[in-house]
Amino acid sequence: MEIGKRIERYLAIEKYRRRPLITYATSTRPGVPAMMAGDTVREFIDQLDTIPEGDAVDVLIHSSGGDPLAAWKLMSVLRERFKQVAVLVPFAAFSAATIFALGADEIIMHPHASLGPIDPQITAKMPDGATKQFAYEDLVAFLGFLVSDMKLTEQQHVSSVVDKLFSTVDPLTVGAAKRASELSVDVGERLLSTHLSDDRKAKQIAVNLNKSFFAHGDAISRQRAIKLELQVEKKSDPELERLMWQAYLALEAYMELRKPFNHLQIFLADPQGAASLVLPAPINLPANTPPQLVQQILQAVANQAVQAVQSPAVEVPYSIAVAVVESPRVASEVRVDGKVSASRLPGGEVRVAAVQTGTGWTPVPLPT
Repeated sequence: MEIGKRIERYLAIEKYRRRPLITYATSTRPGVPAMMAGDTVREFIDQLDTIPEGDAVDVLIHSSGGDPLAAWKLMSVLRERFKQVAVLVPFAAFSAATIFALGADEIIMHPHASLGPIDPQITAKMPDGATKQFAYEDLVAFLGFLVSDMKLTEQQHVSSVVDKLFSTVDPLTVGAAKRASELSVDVGERLLSTHLSDDRKAKQIAVNLNKSFFAHGDAISRQRAIKLELQVEKKSDPELERLMWQAYLALEAYMELRKPFNHLQIFLADPQGAASLVLPAPINLPANTPPQLVQQILQAVANQAVQAVQSPAVEVPYSIAVAVVESPRVASEVRVDGKVSASRLPGGEVRVAAVQTGTGWTPVPLPT
C-alpha cells in the first residue's frame, strides 16, 4: 500500500490519541532476514525533529527483534524528549522489540498482538561448517538435565559430558551466550526503571521474561503480559484497536509480509527467466533416419547449446522493503535491491545466484 494511504491511517490514530505517532517496522516476511539495529536511531532523531512541541508520543512497532542495545538507545532517545511514551503493538513485537516496549509508560496491545521472551539467540559455527542457533538457557537446561534427569553426580562423568559439549561448541561462544543473556536482563531492567519506582520489581520482571519460557518464539498474549506485570493497558478500546489493525494491514501489504520471499520464485516469475530454464525436448529420431541427416540435426543442437552458453545470463531484479520508520511528517525506509540469475546443471538441478546491489536507509517522499 502506497505511503499516502499509510499516512492516512497514522493520522487517524494521531487524531484519536491526540499525540504524534511514529511507526517502526522491520520485515517479518518469510525468507527476509531483518532486525532492529542501531542505525535506526538516526531515523528516529529525524522524526523527533519534526515534532515541534508536546510531552507525549506513541510508537507503533512491528518486529521480530534484533539488537537489545538498539532497543535501549531508541527508547532512551524518546525518553530524553518526552515525559510520556506509549508503545502500540498491533501484531508482533518479539525479543528486542519486547525490550523496547518495556521502556514505555504504557503498552497497548491489540487482541491479535504478541510480545515475546527476551532470551537472546546466539548463532554458533559448528565443526562441520554449519551454523546452529541456541540460547544460554539451552545450556543451563542441558546441564540441569544431566544432574536432575540423568542423575550424573560424579565429577568425572559430568566433566566428560562437558568436554564433549565444548568439543562441539566453542567455550567463547558459550561465554558470549552468557553475556548476551545478562545484557538482555540488564537492558530490560534499565528500561523498566525509567518509569517504575520499584527497582526490585523491575529486575524481577526482566528476569522472568528472560528465564521463565521454554522457547524463544513463545508468544505472550495481552492477558499473559498483564499477569507478568508489564505496563499493558488492561481496558479494551475497540476503536483504537481497529485503527491499529488498519495501520498494520497497510504495512503488511506494503512490505508483503504474507508472501514468502524466494530467489528462485522471483526468477521463475519473470518470463525470460522461466524460459531460460526450460529443458530442451528430447530428440527422437526414427531408426531409419539417414546418417547424414542425423549428423546435421546433432550439429544444429550443438550450435544452439553453444549459443545459449555464450548468450548473456538472464538477470531478474528484485527489491524488498526491510524496515520503515515513518509518520505523517517524515518517512524513511531500508530496501534491499538485487538481481537473481539461475542456470540448469547437466543433471537437471537448478543453481540460483543472487547479488545484492544496494541497501541502506533512504528518505521516502511524502505526498503533498
